[in-house]
Amino acid sequence: MWPTIRSAFFIAWIRTGEQPLRVLSLIATLAITVMAWMVLSAIAAPFLASKMGAAVNASLGIANARVQNSGFPLRHVRQLEQMSDVAAVSYFSMASFPCGSGAGTLTVNAYGGSGASAFLRSGGALAHQLESWEESSNGILVGAEAAERCGLHPGMELSPVEFLSNTRIPIRIAGVLPPGRSGMGDRLAYGHYAYFNGLLPEPQRDQVLRAVVRGVDASRLTALGEEIEQAFTGADPPLQANVSSGAESALARFGQVQSLLGLIVLAMLACAGLVFVSVLAHLAAQRRSSMAVLQTLGFNRRTQFFALVLEYLLVGSIGALLGIGMAYMVLMLLNPHVSWLLGQIKVQEGTLLQLLPALVMLGLVSLSWPALQIRTLSPVEHLRN
Repeated sequence: MWPTIRSAFFIAWIRTGEQPLRVLSLIATLAITVMAWMVLSAIAAPFLASKMGAAVNASLGIANARVQNSGFPLRHVRQLEQMSDVAAVSYFSMASFPCGSGAGTLTVNAYGGSGASAFLRSGGALAHQLESWEESSNGILVGAEAAERCGLHPGMELSPVEFLSNTRIPIRIAGVLPPGRSGMGDRLAYGHYAYFNGLLPEPQRDQVLRAVVRGVDASRLTALGEEIEQAFTGADPPLQANVSSGAESALARFGQVQSLLGLIVLAMLACAGLVFVSVLAHLAAQRRSSMAVLQTLGFNRRTQFFALVLEYLLVGSIGALLGIGMAYMVLMLLNPHVSWLLGQIKVQEGTLLQLLPALVMLGLVSLSWPALQIRTLSPVEHLRN
């Protein structure tokens, strides 16, 4: 057995040096294919949808399913927070105060849960404003238009009477948000749910007007919404969960991109397979006469087939290692430009685990015709040329 292996190594070494450009082209083809496969598989990985969720504001809006524009009990929020597929829940109630100048009302959305700071930050709240708001339980951040209409400025302390509850609620202006917030944002103020809720009379306490749910996996938002609605079907009142149209559209487009990248990966693997099959088949046809000569010199069919397998292993190993290194380098260069949307993209463990079986399958397919040629080899073949 050892003489056969040693002879196969010797033949493989000679064969590799016969046509170095062709060997290099096979290595380059495999390296580029492996690199593209790993990079595209990383970009098309299902987990990226959940990473992208924050960038496209992928969330569920939770509301009273029975009475439109009405609230629901805070205990529903606590139940939502216990669901395994829910990552975070934010919620708010509403309070209204007269403006000091008598020019209408000041509406305050009182936020609770984990998403209030992120919401205000995305709306343009400055770092020092958020810090002041978070440190003062009675602090509110006021939209630019509301602050101008009501004559409010940072540091003011007021004690107005809330319209709906007829309760006097002391508040402090923690900051005025920069102008330009979309929609109603400039006309509103933002406070803390726990503070406002604690001062309301018992009948109006522990009520939530709306809630926002972020899922563990943003790609399953629709399914999560159905689970929430089913879980609260018998509750009083039942809940309705809606995916924001923009997020739903963005996630759907991302799913289409994932499918397209998957097809591109399969096409590249098929092209690499065709290249290897055609090149090795051509090499076997070219070498048929020289293989016959080697057979007459005592190098039997099995030894020559082992030599061909060793050639493939050499090309496959070098090409795969180069492809892996190139994939890591491409992702390292790509991450700074896409991390804001998708987070850190990394090579998937599943892709690495699939690499060895893929190389084995490529070898079986591409070596099948050369193996058949070697099997039918006869010593007289060298006389034909």
